[in-house]
Order: sequence, then C-alpha cells, then structure tokens
Amino acid sequence: MTSRLLISLMALPLPMATAAIGQRDTSSRAEIVFVCEHGAAKSVIAAAYFNKLAAEKVLRERAIYRGASPQAELSAATLNPITSDDVTSATHIFAIGCSLPAHASSSGKADSWDDVPEVTDGYAASRDAIKRYVERLINQLQQR
Repeated sequence: MTSRLLISLMALPLPMATAAIGQRDTSSRAEIVFVCEHGAAKSVIAAAYFNKLAAEKVLRERAIYRGASPQAELSAATLNPITSDDVTSATHIFAIGCSLPAHASSSGKADSWDDVPEVTDGYAASRDAIKRYVERLINQLQQR
C-alpha cells in the first residue's frame, strides 16, 4: 500500500478504516466488491473512497476489496481473492482493469472499469478515474 493511502486510511474512523482495508462488516449491509488484479492498489483505493462517501451520505452499502489473482509477494492483508461467499453477499462487483474469475463474472452482478490507468503510470490519474466511477456509483445508489 502506498504511504498516501495508508495516511488516508488512518484519517478514517475505525469502522470505516477496517471496512476500507477489506475487513468484513458483520452488520446486514449490502456489499460492493471492488476487484483489481492483485487486490493491492486500485480496489483498495475504490473501497476506501466508496466507504468514505457512503458513510457521509448515510448509505447502507459498504465496500470490500479483493484481488483477481493476489501474489504471494504482497502483504498478507492484500492476499484476499474474490471468493464464492463474496459473490453471494455482493450486490455489485466491479472489476478494475482485470478479468474476474468465472464465478464472479457470470453472477449477473459484475461490471468492468477497464479504462482506469495503471497506478504505475501515475497515481493521480488512476485515483481520479476511480473517484469518478465511485462518485457515479454513489449517485446511482442514492437515486434508488
């Protein structure tokens, strides 16, 4: 995780920070699942920003992040692949620049954000694209 993201997560209240870093919320909230290739950057950014906005707008949904194919070299906190349980409990699943496993892509809950730039190509561009998508999602959820 980048130091900027860690600082952002540290500024969140504990319930939001734990949700943002992929911890399960045991309440009956609907789940949004963000998935990127390794579960270490784009999906983490999307979940943290989504949870911040959802709390501010008093939405019941909360997000978790997962990896399509997490790598063993990454931190243990990022080694969460998308599971069948994640798919079952999700209301929406967003693939951010990766292919979802078959059980997720065929769920009827999946969508893809393929045009988000790679973090290695510039953190700001990636973050800004994710923010636009998350803000659009929040607006859609508010209109329900």
